[in-house]
Amino acid sequence: MQASVPPEEVNLTPLPAESLPTLASLDAGTRAQLPPLKLSMHVFAEAPAQRFVILDGQRLGEGASPAAGIVLEEIRREGLVISVNGQRLLLARP
Repeated sequence: MQASVPPEEVNLTPLPAESLPTLASLDAGTRAQLPPLKLSMHVFAEAPAQRFVILDGQRLGEGASPAAGIVLEEIRREGLVISVNGQRLLLARP
C-alpha cells in the first residue's frame, strides 16, 4: 500500500520556461540584418487564439511571418518567441 502525499505538500510550482537567447545577445552584424522588431503591444491570454502582438506596426498572432526569415512562434506571458532564420529568440514584452 502506497502512502499518498497530502495536497498541501504537492509542489505546484510551474516548470521554468525554456531559456532562450534575447535579441540583445545577437552579434551586431546579425542584429543589423534584421528589421527593427519594435514590440509596441503584447496581449497574452490563456487561449492561444486570443493572443496577439503589435510588432513593427503590424497586428500579429502566433504563426505569422512579419518579415522574410522571421516567424512568430509563440506569445508567452514574458514576451514572444521568434524564429530568425531558424534560431529561436525571446523578445521581451515592453
